[in-house]
Amino acid sequence: MPRKRYKKHPIKTSSSQIQNLSTRISPDPQAFLKRMVSEGVDSFEDIFITVMNESAQLAGEPEFKDLFMVDEITVEVTERWMRKYEKRLAAAEKEDPDKHHEVLDDMRIRIIDELATPAFRKDVEKRLQSLLDRLMKTQDLDKFELVTLLQPLLSNKRMPWGICGLIIEIYNRTIQRAMHRVEDEFSIFGSIVEALKAEGPDEIDFDNILEHPEQLEQIGHKLFEAHPELRQRAEEQVLDMVDTFEDEVAQGHVDLDLFSEKELVLPFQRLQAEFGEPFKDIQPTDEMRERTFDAICQAITEIMIPERFRRFRDDVEKTAKTWHHTHLKWAAALQYELGYLEGDQYEENKFILAAFIGQVERINKESKPIRRSRKRKKS
Repeated sequence: MPRKRYKKHPIKTSSSQIQNLSTRISPDPQAFLKRMVSEGVDSFEDIFITVMNESAQLAGEPEFKDLFMVDEITVEVTERWMRKYEKRLAAAEKEDPDKHHEVLDDMRIRIIDELATPAFRKDVEKRLQSLLDRLMKTQDLDKFELVTLLQPLLSNKRMPWGICGLIIEIYNRTIQRAMHRVEDEFSIFGSIVEALKAEGPDEIDFDNILEHPEQLEQIGHKLFEAHPELRQRAEEQVLDMVDTFEDEVAQGHVDLDLFSEKELVLPFQRLQAEFGEPFKDIQPTDEMRERTFDAICQAITEIMIPERFRRFRDDVEKTAKTWHHTHLKWAAALQYELGYLEGDQYEENKFILAAFIGQVERINKESKPIRRSRKRKKS
């Protein structure tokens, strides 16, 4: 990357800050840092650029090999910023290759800045410390010095993580993994379409098929008998999609209201009665979190009498049809969940539990501003 890219984001690191680091590290890196100080501030930019570029190799270390960003969010954020930069990129490409790279760098900085959430940053810092602890026991002084210098740079709040080679590598491999999954999905879809065409007419009405699950089941049974290699690939894709969907629901990221307010407060009222104080005042220990989870599971089991379970299934079915017609992202996942809601007797179900917890999460996020607005009205 051109050196001028970094001048837009100066990182203030004083000699005293560098000297302070030497109290925590082994003699050889101490000598390295003292040399940095003696060479003066003018050489710091060169060292900074070297550290940023060479940190890319750390992505292959055991502490970072399994670290990815979230595929779906990474693709979504990347596509959004690419649309914003579309005209600038086109103009820069016509003007000069270096200018085009500079605009790409700017875009990537913004993308990674959005993707590098506080939780992700904390995870990276923790892994860097683990890597440093391991390197202290080895003879790999080059990497040890690299990590020693990288740590304070990444901890600087003004430091744009989108110019750090380590973070760029993590971002790039997340995008690559997401693209491979998309390609695999298209491959499966193409194979299914070809197989269906071989069994029937060229014109395939997928909307009609999705609205009639029994027809889809018949086609699937026939298709997988003729093409058994598709079954495992399709099942893995579906299960990954459903697991992701259930996690998103449980975190309150999906607008799905399937329980009444009276049902939602039931487990918390019981805990409040049991402990003799408002639930919000109870200390959130590991034991308490486990007790809360058990109370929620127990409440759902009591709520889901046969009649209520049937109404729940009907609500999910109506929602799935609405999502399908409006082309919402999780329509196929919700449709798949219906397969686990058959019969009249409720059994423990991960999706129902996720829906309950997720609805509570959304209410908790919305409750404070609602209370404030009500107080203003009364006054």
